[in-house]
Amino acid sequence: MQLDTAILAVLAVGFAGYVALSVHGQRMLEKRVALLERRLDSLAKEMGSILKAASYALQSSDAEKFLEKLRRRRRRRYIAFIIVYEGEQPPSPQEVERAIIRAAERLTGQLTVALARLQLVYYDPERAAGILRVSHDTKYLVLAALGLVRRIGDSRAVIIPVRTTGTIKRAKRALAIARRRLP
Repeated sequence: MQLDTAILAVLAVGFAGYVALSVHGQRMLEKRVALLERRLDSLAKEMGSILKAASYALQSSDAEKFLEKLRRRRRRRYIAFIIVYEGEQPPSPQEVERAIIRAAERLTGQLTVALARLQLVYYDPERAAGILRVSHDTKYLVLAALGLVRRIGDSRAVIIPVRTTGTIKRAKRALAIARRRLP
């Protein structure tokens, strides 16, 4: 029996030591967790200030790029075209411009038409030929819209793009060459 009590005493001491060790270990673990939390908080604060600085830097560089884009001169393209129409009266310049703008709005919407800054800069009603000025960004959209025009005013008509150039002079030259080739 004494052996049993001795074993029980040893087990009790071992268990007490184990409990004490686990309590001590738990306290140490809690201290380490608290220390890690403090370090993470300070790191988060530092990262927050770094992120703010980076955000301001990116915003200012984006703003600089945007302003630079605005400062740049807008490039223009000139689209020379010929109109094939039914009837004896050629369409008026206002009707031509209105028909092209309507077709472009149907295709791309009003915002893109505003960005395209469509303008009929030259129109010869006798030859039914003209030149459109557009921004270089929307050149292909306007060319597609020209293909959609089926009526100008009250008569049926088709607009045939002849050439896209960077200057009015070259566009007029392209119209002269195209007129000579047509029967």
